[in-house]
Amino acid sequence: MARSRAKNILIIGAGPTQIGRDTESEAAAVQIIKNFAETDRNLFYVTSDANSVIPRLDVDVKFIEAELTVNSLIQILRENEIDVILPVAGNTVALQLSEQLNESGILKELNVRTMGVTTTTIHNINNPELMNRVLKHIKEPTIPTTVVENVTDALRFAKRVGFPVLIKPIASLTKTNRIKCDNEHQLMEMLESAFKVSITNQVAVEKSVVGYKEIEMIVIRDAEGSKLLINGGENFNPIGVHSGDSIIFSPTQTLTDVEFQSLRTAALKIAEILKIKGVCHVQFALDPTDGKHFITRINPFFDRSSAFAARATGYPIANVVAKILMGQNLREIKLSGVQRHDSLALIEPVMDHIAVRFPTWSFASFKNANQQLNTRMKSTGSVMAFGRSAEEALQKAIRSVDSTTAAEQAALDESQLSEAQLINVLIHPRAGEVYYLLEAIRRGYTVDELAKMTHIDAFYFYKLRHLVKLERRLRDNRFDMAALQEAKYFGFGDTQIAHLWQVRSDEVRDFRIKKAHVFATYKGVEPTAGEFPYLTNTYYSTFEDEDEAVRTTGKKILVLGTANSQVGTNSAAEYTTFQTIQRCQKLGYKVILINNNPNALTLIPDLADKIYLEPLTVENCLNIIHQEKPDKIIAQGKWEIVTQLVLRNVQAEQLPVSRTTRSENIEADYMGVISSINGSINLFGVVGIDEDNMFIPIEVSEALKVKVDPLIKNANQHITNNGIYSVIIKENMHQLQIVSVVPLAVQDLPFLSFAFDQDFAGIITEITLNGSSKIENHPIIQGDYRYSHVYPYTQFGLKKPQNPPFSLGIGAEFQSIK
Repeated sequence: MARSRAKNILIIGAGPTQIGRDTESEAAAVQIIKNFAETDRNLFYVTSDANSVIPRLDVDVKFIEAELTVNSLIQILRENEIDVILPVAGNTVALQLSEQLNESGILKELNVRTMGVTTTTIHNINNPELMNRVLKHIKEPTIPTTVVENVTDALRFAKRVGFPVLIKPIASLTKTNRIKCDNEHQLMEMLESAFKVSITNQVAVEKSVVGYKEIEMIVIRDAEGSKLLINGGENFNPIGVHSGDSIIFSPTQTLTDVEFQSLRTAALKIAEILKIKGVCHVQFALDPTDGKHFITRINPFFDRSSAFAARATGYPIANVVAKILMGQNLREIKLSGVQRHDSLALIEPVMDHIAVRFPTWSFASFKNANQQLNTRMKSTGSVMAFGRSAEEALQKAIRSVDSTTAAEQAALDESQLSEAQLINVLIHPRAGEVYYLLEAIRRGYTVDELAKMTHIDAFYFYKLRHLVKLERRLRDNRFDMAALQEAKYFGFGDTQIAHLWQVRSDEVRDFRIKKAHVFATYKGVEPTAGEFPYLTNTYYSTFEDEDEAVRTTGKKILVLGTANSQVGTNSAAEYTTFQTIQRCQKLGYKVILINNNPNALTLIPDLADKIYLEPLTVENCLNIIHQEKPDKIIAQGKWEIVTQLVLRNVQAEQLPVSRTTRSENIEADYMGVISSINGSINLFGVVGIDEDNMFIPIEVSEALKVKVDPLIKNANQHITNNGIYSVIIKENMHQLQIVSVVPLAVQDLPFLSFAFDQDFAGIITEITLNGSSKIENHPIIQGDYRYSHVYPYTQFGLKKPQNPPFSLGIGAEFQSIK
């Protein structure tokens, strides 16, 4: 019944990128919108994310830029006669907003329903006490939990169950994580701030299961109750370190079959009792001593774990869920890659490889941030890697880390630590933990010692010990073919081997290819592990004999992706790459993408023609170039890699965009956005800059136009190459003067594209490839819009400075100027 009347659907977005949320929600939204656009439904998408790609999609969807608050959503529901709201593409933000809308009575008043997850389920998930009742009903063990409204009740509960305990505000005003309290003093201190951010002035307190294994299960359920497990993942760190800051292996590595089946059954039961129609991510705490488990989190929406599951298995989760939401069941949905008529979506994926998700940090830009790992997530992004063994996947993940952030993965120089310092880091994990663990093994620490100190399963230390043995073999056998072949099979890069041999990486590459004849081969990522013939366009490298990748035919271009999310670019860089891919395809190219960000918007199925899930290193780029022989290579960013490729006689182009936003240290009042093509200047429009350095698209008054036009005509003297430029203008004594002319900053590009209704990334791409682009001016989008940068200071426990540099922003959001 609900499906038949769902004419006007409002999809609630997740808002701007921040720690704990990359572009995975937007990627899911894009796939849902594309599927829904094939029906006669009217689609609306609301978000405060100024870097959203939704306005540039070639589908019929009304993009609503608004603050994600109950009041703004109520107005949207009324004005657009919404029938159904879809919160599953909006992470916890959309779920909490849906709960508040339901409590306000507006959903009942307007006869609006939720899609994918019921209001009852949302209410239960947002209240741990209610959720525990549901779990007890299906005979699942529950962690002792209570909801308190005062400090006295919290202390009484903590004394009864024993410290440590975890606390989390109910219906928080901001994104919060569970906070561990080891004693009464810490509990009282943390409760004070927790009560303040709770809408209901309530805080959940639960018995800590720190030290247990953390396991994740991703399941899908349809309307008729068919269910399947998509993927299981195992955290390297035990409970106590936020899962977003832990390395994750898929499939699970240390579980017995009894343990695995028990968790699988529990996850499927939860999807059934909650009547999920779509994806559900369930996190478990597993007691390593007796195999008993507790459920620690239930996410009935798309999150970073479901995004990783889709990449790791090759199962198109978002596309399948979209069809479920449209009314189809799993037995009716076909997986496009399977070459058998009876092979539908109701198959549980099987993996013949190991996938690893590896956290990355941006501490180099925030020197005073506390780098100790705990229940508050601090990593700004992650990379993923695939291999035929745990060692290979882990090694590839380690070298997947972008060169600009590699140094900060280990906050301390592990080789210079004293024994006491090293032991302290082992007991109290911090960013770059795996580097310290490898150093401990090099110093002779045993597997049992390390497992006892860290509570990490001994299995992983055997893998790390194997890598250290390979290091020693390489160091002792320079230019040995057998040692090289074994090291490559287990994931060592040419640069790592060159460091151990104390030679240049090019010497290792020449020896590997010309004398040892050791070449990278490629394996397809698909959900049947070869059980059925499957047409995949996604590959990873290894060093075996069989190569499953066939060289792409026709006119083709290699696009270097964004890799791990970092401060300064993040979702804006993903937006730019997304638009670059689409423009390349419009220009007649088949696009080959290399990327290793599991949350990447650009990894959605059917965007790029072929995808390599590989580290963005010079070695891997050269391997893929040798494999594919692309006609052109293009990147936005990756300056060091492109420079290194050029030094090796590879012609590669960089999009002429700036990584430092609009000369951020220069005071200005206006900014003109222009194109300069073969000496011809075109003014797209002017934006104003207020005292908070926030952009406001403005109508150019005649008086201002008279002043701006002569300046723009003279801007050419500051320009040497074709492209899109920002003209920074200062007003002094009623006179305007150009302060600087710089390539359009990648951070500003999405918002300015929206404001001026332009595809600036596509125009820049076409100029880069063809030397010119047809320019069409469009009216400025009507309305009072501005955007501001979102910073991670709060998550790092730092005070936000009065004028933080724009280059340290992690995302961008629309803001009301009322």
